[in-house]
Amino acid sequence: MPRARVALALGAGVTAALLYAGQFVVTRWSLLGTLTPWDLAALRFGVAGLLLLPIVVRHGLGHAAGIGWGRAVILAIAAGAPYTLILYAGLALAPAGHGAVIITGATPVVSTLLVWFWLGDRPSATRLCGLPLIVAGLSLVSWPGLHGEHAAATWLGDLLFAVDAVLWGLFTVLARHWRVDPLRGTAVVWVLALVYLPIYFFAFGGRLLAAPRTEVLFQGLYQGVGVAIAALALYAWAIRVLGASAASLVMPLVPIFSVFLAVPVLGEIPTAVQGVGILAVSVGMVLAARVGARGRS
Repeated sequence: MPRARVALALGAGVTAALLYAGQFVVTRWSLLGTLTPWDLAALRFGVAGLLLLPIVVRHGLGHAAGIGWGRAVILAIAAGAPYTLILYAGLALAPAGHGAVIITGATPVVSTLLVWFWLGDRPSATRLCGLPLIVAGLSLVSWPGLHGEHAAATWLGDLLFAVDAVLWGLFTVLARHWRVDPLRGTAVVWVLALVYLPIYFFAFGGRLLAAPRTEVLFQGLYQGVGVAIAALALYAWAIRVLGASAASLVMPLVPIFSVFLAVPVLGEIPTAVQGVGILAVSVGMVLAARVGARGRS
C-alpha cells in the first residue's frame, strides 16, 4: 500500500478524533453561554437530517435505505436524537473532559461485554486486559467531581455520560452485527431525528432566531456537518484503508484532545488524579482495540 495513502488515512482518522473531541468542548461552551440543549439538538438534527435526506430517498425511503425501519428506529435511538439529547444534558451539568473520557472510554467496555455475553464472541486476552484499566481510569476521572460545590450536578452529568456510553456501545455492536453501511446508517439515524424539529418549534418557537447568528451558524456547521457527517466519513475511510483495528487506535486521542481543548476554551484544568485516569483510559482503549491472537477485534 502506498505510504502517501496510509499517511492520508492516518490524517483522516486523527481529524475525525479531533472533530469528535471538539464537540464536547464547543457544546459546553454554548451551553454555558447562549444556547440550550434543545437549541443545539435542533441545529444538529436539522442540518444533518436535511443534508442526508437525499441519500435515504435515493436508497429507498420505504425500507429505510435497505436497513429496514425496525432496525433503523433502534439504531436511531442508540445513536441519534435520544443519544444526542442525553449528551447535551450531561454537558450542561459536567465538564467537557468528563464526557469525552467517560463516553469514549466506557464504550469499548460496553461493546465488548455485549459481543461476549450476547453474541458469544469471546474477546482476546489483550482486550480483556484493557477493560479493567479503562474502568479504573474512569473512576479516577469522575472521583474529584463527586466532592465540592457542584458535586451533585457533576455526578448526574457523569451518569448521563455513562448512559450514552451504553447506547453507543449498543449501536456499535448492532451496526456491525447487522452489517449496516456506515453512510446509509448515518443518514437514516439523522433523517429520523428530523421528527424532533416540529416538537422543538412548537415548544420554543423561534428562539434560535434571537440567538447570535454567528454562534448559530458555527454550531449548525460544526454539529450538523462536522460531527454528524464529516467525522464519520473520515473515520469510515480510515477504516477502509487501514483496517478496523488499526483505525480504532486513533479513538484514544478523543479524550486527550478534548481535555487539552477544554483548558483554553473553558478553563477546565484536570487534577493530577484525573490526568492519571485519562492516561489509564487511553492506554486501556489502545489495548482493547488491538486484535487478539485469534484475529478478533
